[in-house]
Amino acid sequence: MRKRKLISVIGLVLGAMFFMSSCSSNTGSNGTKNDGNVVTQTSGVNLVSGTGEYDEETLYLIGNNPNGVPSTAKNRKDTLIVGIVAPNGVFNPLFEESAYDADINDAMWAPLLELGYDGLMVSGIAEMPEVSEDGKKYTFTLKEGVKWQDGTPITSEDIEFTFKVLMDKTYTGRFERENLDVVGWKDYRDGVTDYIAGFEIIDDRTFSITLNSANGKNIYYFNVKPLAKHIYGVDYVQGNAKDLEKYHRTPFGNGAYKFVSYKDGEEVVLVANENYYKGKPKIENLIFRVVNETNQLLLLQNGDIDVIRKGMSVTDENLQLLEQLGFANAIITENLGYGYIAINHKEEILQDVNVRKALAYGLDRQSVVEAAFGGQANVIDIPQSTVSWAYPDDEDFVKYPYDPEKAKQLLEEAGWKVGSDGIREKDGVKLSLKFLASSPNSVNDALVPIMIQNYKDIGIEVKAEQMEFRTLIEKQTEAKEGKFSYHLAFLAWALTPDPDSSSVFGTDGSSNKTLYSNPVVDELLKNALNEMDQDKRRELYNELYKELSDDLPYIFLYQRKNMDVYLARVKGMEGATPYRSFIEDLEKLSLE
Repeated sequence: MRKRKLISVIGLVLGAMFFMSSCSSNTGSNGTKNDGNVVTQTSGVNLVSGTGEYDEETLYLIGNNPNGVPSTAKNRKDTLIVGIVAPNGVFNPLFEESAYDADINDAMWAPLLELGYDGLMVSGIAEMPEVSEDGKKYTFTLKEGVKWQDGTPITSEDIEFTFKVLMDKTYTGRFERENLDVVGWKDYRDGVTDYIAGFEIIDDRTFSITLNSANGKNIYYFNVKPLAKHIYGVDYVQGNAKDLEKYHRTPFGNGAYKFVSYKDGEEVVLVANENYYKGKPKIENLIFRVVNETNQLLLLQNGDIDVIRKGMSVTDENLQLLEQLGFANAIITENLGYGYIAINHKEEILQDVNVRKALAYGLDRQSVVEAAFGGQANVIDIPQSTVSWAYPDDEDFVKYPYDPEKAKQLLEEAGWKVGSDGIREKDGVKLSLKFLASSPNSVNDALVPIMIQNYKDIGIEVKAEQMEFRTLIEKQTEAKEGKFSYHLAFLAWALTPDPDSSSVFGTDGSSNKTLYSNPVVDELLKNALNEMDQDKRRELYNELYKELSDDLPYIFLYQRKNMDVYLARVKGMEGATPYRSFIEDLEKLSLE
């Protein structure tokens, strides 16, 4: 397997070093060794590399005045407050829509198998499965003593019930059931049977799942978080999984914390689960408090919150502000994900690939990224993170440097002529685009003015509509159903360690909200998913990225870094990687 290094050493480092998690670490000319850590110092800010088994490529900002934590926080002995962007209130891991809901659900549910620090699957509430020689049958054994939050044992029936929900005709979540392809799932979906033929209960703790075919991603689907049959299954009727949405605001799980209350737009309150299989968390209360980019640092400075969960961009300015506080630490990892401008392919204007390419050439993406991240993110042209093993070696894909003349040429070829007001027209229709911008959002703050001016310069009018993030998601869903109209929107995807993106770019993908469809892409996705040899899979993904970069389902924007900021009183946060954060290890945290 190719090993790629991508260390972009954070904001204040003049020379970036690139690394992948599987390689040994390098230090640049401005890096020194200090007690086994790699220390980078520029403009007075020290960033220290991790020394754990998996976090050598993670960077830490360590405050120089840990005793300066505000008394407001110090006096909060048994409560951890995590600042997050407002969740959508979908507190069910099978139906969650955003990363903010996912963080809260991760605190309340433990999965069948966990994603390890190195991106490989490890045991969760079940031991690692026995896999048949043909790769189609997985036999699981639940760990002894695993329980729901009320102390009821978790059994094979709970797992079977969970899979019935996932395979139900009215299931509306993002689980990729078509790709997992459990034997008999379609018959259950269509009501032909009242059971899933490929799911066999062997005893209370043992069950097997048989698939129609083996593929390289299957093991990752068992990161699924189960639902309690004695709670969610009481009123469940086959064909009515959608009815489970009534439980979204009264979640019941098996994770480190239990649900207490939710105030929309304000906070989610949880309490430690004494029946958690890894042991009751040391911190009794956990509150996810809604913050935004305008108030989060002040709240941290005053001690009103303990953690800012991925809310602060990694920029020179932010790192300097945190360093000046003295009592705040930060964890910085490469992001397994990317930012993009969604293109609504339902709109006829954008069904012309020349128009899409003109939008890519006509936008100064480098200036957007510089303005939003201060040099701490990279412009991208494919939907993959450099963290991934599938990132192309030769980068044999189409690139879109800022070239307004090229953009004008493409628009002319597409029949869009400049009108008297400077805006292009075709068949009596102006080239006017509606852009959806979530707010507050620092990327949109940088993107919108540059986009409006850049596109005006090539004869395109852009009208930006600001709204809350969850409203944007709702509008995108409405647009897919033909109930709303828009052209472009800024969003971001978090990726999984496996590079399959069938759910996003496949014609029938569960997360394909832009109605993108390309038969070549569908075939490449299918072939890459079904190929078991990783080198051959990489070759297929290289072909896929070349096709996607040429056809442009999105305008690909950037890969950035993630940063969790926390007060020095919070202990046990260390060890994060691009694949796993403190949210998956809440029982390890303590307060000083």
